[in-house]
Amino acid sequence: MAEIEIEAKTVEDAIQDGLTKLGISREKVDIKILNDGSAGLFGLKGNKPARVRLVTKTGIGGTDDAVLDYPLAEKTAIAVVSQILTLMEVSFSDVAVSLMAGRITVAIKSDESALLIGKTGQTIDALEHIVNLMLSKDPTTRVKVTIDIDRFRGRQEEKLHTIAAAAAAEVKRSGTIYRFDPMSSVERRIIHVYLQADTEIETASEGDGSFRRVVIKPKNTP
Repeated sequence: MAEIEIEAKTVEDAIQDGLTKLGISREKVDIKILNDGSAGLFGLKGNKPARVRLVTKTGIGGTDDAVLDYPLAEKTAIAVVSQILTLMEVSFSDVAVSLMAGRITVAIKSDESALLIGKTGQTIDALEHIVNLMLSKDPTTRVKVTIDIDRFRGRQEEKLHTIAAAAAAEVKRSGTIYRFDPMSSVERRIIHVYLQADTEIETASEGDGSFRRVVIKPKNTP
């Protein structure tokens, strides 16, 4: 179960913002209007924003009975990341969080981004794994966290999307199976998600440990 409170100009705006952040549809939440908002004198000053609370219905948004506390999860994520960077003696100018589709993204600004990202993203993946482990200890902060540094994740996705599209086109043209080089779990997930809507092919992962890779094959191939 998940719960979130949102402020916006109108009640409807607050509801839609909350649904977007949770990544679910309206019928899957219970909505309580905490403040319907009010305009100031003559609509000029003292406007009060509308505030709503969205609570996912039983069995949605979590695997146990604990209510997910997104503000606490965001604060914890910032604290954990900041502490790790300090212990690493890495300089950073900002650690910011955002919530989208029930997932927290922690964006780090640092002059030492290459060090934090590491070769092929190994360091940033390790940092992300540690932060998720720390948040999972408390049922109320058990929210998936993505770590991003200087838009590395965005650039990584764009690159993988291009590679995946070319590989999928080759599979459809030749009718043969395509195997990528071994990838991290983050990279594999990006490719799986990107190609899942293509009805002519299917993807799978094969191999163990650091040798695990994505395979693309024509639909219904044994």
